[in-house]
Amino acid sequence: MKPSVSAYQIEESEILRKAYQLLAYFLANEQIAKIAHPDKSGDPLKSLDARFLFQETSTLLLEVAILFRSIDDQLKRSTNSEKYLKKVASTNERYGFDMFDKLSIRKCCNKIIHATIFEPRVVEGFGAHTKDLAAFYGDDDKKIVWHHLSGDIRIAGTYNDNDWAYLISIPEFVEALAYLLGNSIGDHG
Repeated sequence: MKPSVSAYQIEESEILRKAYQLLAYFLANEQIAKIAHPDKSGDPLKSLDARFLFQETSTLLLEVAILFRSIDDQLKRSTNSEKYLKKVASTNERYGFDMFDKLSIRKCCNKIIHATIFEPRVVEGFGAHTKDLAAFYGDDDKKIVWHHLSGDIRIAGTYNDNDWAYLISIPEFVEALAYLLGNSIGDHG
């Protein structure tokens, strides 16, 4: 029997779930960094973070970009393509994706897929670390310096012998996907 499926079966909800997980990793990192001792390499939470954070975030980011590109192609050819294209235009107008250059959501995903460099940006933590008890309870100045992900990633690569780089805000990227796909566009056929 010949299979009757003629296109990839991708659900908007699956893309949004993965995007939400990606955002959660970035946001949770600040809380983990605030309770894991930054100066002790054997700290169990710090070890878990080091073991899984970049692997999980880079994989999720790629999955979201690839899945979005595939569903974008399908929706552009669907019976609801006019409605979808209006929503894409609205999304591209509302969100910029790169901190310096305005990218369409599709071009942003293309750059994510073709990037050879994935660098999450790190910033110094605000406030006292939980292991810095005197400072944490307000009795002394901050003594422990700690860092966490900023929510931005630098992606870079080469196209036609020209180097390129973009600074992408993960919260903005996820918000744009939620804006675009959050209310189902409908028929994928």
